[in-house]
Amino acid sequence: MLQKAIRSRSLPAALYGVNLYALGLVAFLTLPGAPFMRAQASPTVEYRLKAAFLYNFPKFVEWPSDAFKSDKAPILICVFRDDPFGNALDEILQGKTINSREVLARRINELPDLRSCQLVFVSEREDKYLSEILNSLRGTSALVVGESDGFAERGGAIQFFLEDNKLRFAVNVDAVRKARLSISSKLLALARIVPN
Repeated sequence: MLQKAIRSRSLPAALYGVNLYALGLVAFLTLPGAPFMRAQASPTVEYRLKAAFLYNFPKFVEWPSDAFKSDKAPILICVFRDDPFGNALDEILQGKTINSREVLARRINELPDLRSCQLVFVSEREDKYLSEILNSLRGTSALVVGESDGFAERGGAIQFFLEDNKLRFAVNVDAVRKARLSISSKLLALARIVPN
């Protein structure tokens, strides 16, 4: 329902031409009291915003060393089945590194293959598989991000949501802890914290 609400709103003219790549979401997210960007009418723009967040979330997350096959293994951002990003995620991640690790996008169709991912995005269309996804990731350190109502309350780590026509996110700190992840207090300060 939130996605439908986002798509039905008019796109503020002031936001046309915003270069999301140069936006510097890291600095943006760390500014005390920084406003969240307005959600957009166009799904393309909406998902460019979400893709930018997916790229920036790992900058505020610490994974255990055994979450990677080697010191140089990339950070894998995986989209489970339905991919609403088009080429936006690949464009944002192109040539990017975080802590000397390359950041790559992967599209995953089979549940067992998700276990190699550091971040897993579950679109609204695939939300019906959330229980199976979480079960398949048990024992791993994947940051599971979604966009459906109640996603974080049902065990997802981070959920996008719309509030006052702005794109925000919620964090389930229990889910984060179970995955042996540590999230920066700077990111948590901008999130709505939800119980598991």
